[in-house]
Amino acid sequence: MLPDHVEGWLTKISLDSSDNRFVMVDEVKAEDHVLRQNLEENVGMTQYEAKVYLALIRGGKQSMTGISEVSGVPTQRVYDTVRDLQNRGFVEIIDEYPKKAYAIDPDKALASAKKQIERTQDRLDELHQVVEDVDVGVTLFQSRATIEKHVRETIREAEDSLFLLMPENVVSMFRDGLLDCDTDTDTHLIVSDIEFDDIDNESLAIDESITELADRVRGVTSSEPVVVSADRKTSFYWTGIGGTRLTTEGQGFYVTNPELALVLDRFLSDTLWPLARTVGTTTESEMPQFPKQYLRIRNCLADLDCVTRERPVESFVVEFDGYNTETGDKVTEHGTLVGYYFSEYERRASLKLRLDAETAEGIGESEIVTVGGWKAIKQDFSARHIRIRKKSFNDDSHAIDSETDQHLSTLRDELPSAFSKRNVFVGLDAFIDRKREIITEAGSGSGSDVMTEFGSFKESIIEFEAIDSAPAMQWNHSETIPGGHTTHLGTVFTDLSYDVTLLGTFGDPVHPIFEKRFDEQTLLSIGVPSYTDYISFDDGQFMLTEPQYKKIDWSTILKQIDLENLAGHIDGVETISLGTWSNNSALPSICDGLRDELWPLLDDPPRSVVVSPSSLEEVPADEIRSGFESIAALDRLVPVTVVLNRVHARQLLDAYDGDDFNDSLKELCLDIRDRIAISKVVVHTMFEATLANDSDVLSARAPKPDSRQVTSTIEHFDTGLTLGHIEGLSDGAALVLAHTTAGYFMRHSEHPDRSDIFDFVSNYENMF
Repeated sequence: MLPDHVEGWLTKISLDSSDNRFVMVDEVKAEDHVLRQNLEENVGMTQYEAKVYLALIRGGKQSMTGISEVSGVPTQRVYDTVRDLQNRGFVEIIDEYPKKAYAIDPDKALASAKKQIERTQDRLDELHQVVEDVDVGVTLFQSRATIEKHVRETIREAEDSLFLLMPENVVSMFRDGLLDCDTDTDTHLIVSDIEFDDIDNESLAIDESITELADRVRGVTSSEPVVVSADRKTSFYWTGIGGTRLTTEGQGFYVTNPELALVLDRFLSDTLWPLARTVGTTTESEMPQFPKQYLRIRNCLADLDCVTRERPVESFVVEFDGYNTETGDKVTEHGTLVGYYFSEYERRASLKLRLDAETAEGIGESEIVTVGGWKAIKQDFSARHIRIRKKSFNDDSHAIDSETDQHLSTLRDELPSAFSKRNVFVGLDAFIDRKREIITEAGSGSGSDVMTEFGSFKESIIEFEAIDSAPAMQWNHSETIPGGHTTHLGTVFTDLSYDVTLLGTFGDPVHPIFEKRFDEQTLLSIGVPSYTDYISFDDGQFMLTEPQYKKIDWSTILKQIDLENLAGHIDGVETISLGTWSNNSALPSICDGLRDELWPLLDDPPRSVVVSPSSLEEVPADEIRSGFESIAALDRLVPVTVVLNRVHARQLLDAYDGDDFNDSLKELCLDIRDRIAISKVVVHTMFEATLANDSDVLSARAPKPDSRQVTSTIEHFDTGLTLGHIEGLSDGAALVLAHTTAGYFMRHSEHPDRSDIFDFVSNYENMF
């Protein structure tokens, strides 16, 4: 047995068995440092225990003094440390004088720790297996640390959509994760447990540090569990965390079953979100940025409902992945948005698209399809993912452009300070409009409350449907006025002091309502008027119109009015305005009669004709084609301008070959002009208008509406365009004037007079 001091000295060197080289002391110290660190971190030894144990491993049996010298542990602490190591099974003490100790074989000493690690590993493997198998159910967690960890993971894993419900104090716990979300992730947050003191005029006051964490933020005063839904595929449901504890201890449910995850997501998006109050510091009314893709059709429609207040629906392209609801085939389709149905308080929601030609095959003759959300069955397609993009040609349609500015300047130069005493001829329809108001309280009279918003009317209908009851409302009759293309244009021209001859269904004898309105003008009645009941709201109208059952053709007109008498009324007028094909299917025959029989009798024929077909949806394609041949034949005698809105323009082109066509108004105008061979074609929307003539294509933009309108402005646009023809304005100036008369009506729900027109034109560029 070596003396103690020799054993202590030998611990300062180590023999490398591979090449019998001595390893220097510094290298031994470095290795000991690593070994001590491992013993402390992985075996649970204290710093002194690790030093003493290594000294015994390297030096064998040693006295307490020798251990102190080699390990550097104070002698008075060596005794306690060795005893602790003995109790844990790492060393043995030889009870002699002086006391000595030696290290137990590491395999035996670490056996207990190895077993503990193995048991821990087995348990972790079991837990890990449960999480992987969660496709068949739900995993329950009760450790708060584990729950918070999985909530963070659910937030981090969201790629397209993230929907959260959290109390205000819990939101801050996950702030970093929410800030790190991809900017393309569509994020909605409902903050629960809001104090009633924070409610102001139905909106909530929430700190901006919270509202900046999501694209949309709303709040509820009720106490709710924490719910996180990522991509509608995985969810986390945490109870016992809100103001009202649902369990004695918080429990977290990690849901990866797609059906269950979808149920939780719909609870948030379809049930709770519509009932939540908006937050005062958020900007939901601002134009949203479209995310990479939508997983919920209602989120998509909410954004579209906002952006289409300033852009036409046709300026958006929609692409979706989903299924054909009839065949069950998986599809990816894309097309132009032409409409949508959306109410925040109703589950039904759908898009209406005009599919691109190459994708429209196999869905029947019509290329207009409906798209519902995931699990939809009543629409043509159900969509799992929806992507929206703006068409580039219309990206800046809300601003006045240089061409519009040029046409506006021309209009200001050409518009006369006073309209001259000119003659105009307008036909061919007439309606009696009975204006109604919905009252919200039983009874009648001036004390009743009147429903003023069209949205309230829609929601009332939905409420009746929800309770499976027939809609029943009370209304008041407020006034009766003349309506239709003929009377709309005739009213404006009368107020502008023109001599107007009106040809239409005014009754036999002429109904007093038309006699009163046009007492100084000439009325030529060719039939009985139809009636329209319409409910008036501050932001629009809801109309119920009787169909015109009796066809008014050229022979019908001649039975009521002698040809020479009719020629006398038309001879010398500046312009003829004819409308509408939708209310009179025989309009083309009237064009034939004007050309073949009446025109040869005229000494001073009109200088232009404006034709407003309106909707062609119910007109067979062959009749549309033959009808425009008649209009084109008239155009060879007198310049004809055909005026259509974008929808009616598509209906016209569908009647020719149904091929795909560009949604640019310029392309639409050129295509129609080339197909029907007519001097001028105008296509317009609420936002812009384009005119294609023999040699050029002109465009003009309209000022942005003050608010969204449901009132049709077709007749009012026609009024301004026809007024431009009467006054001999250039084409670009006439487009701006048409936007003026339509824009004024949209803002004031009444026809403009001369001063109104001049005021609107003078302030035109300031309304963008």
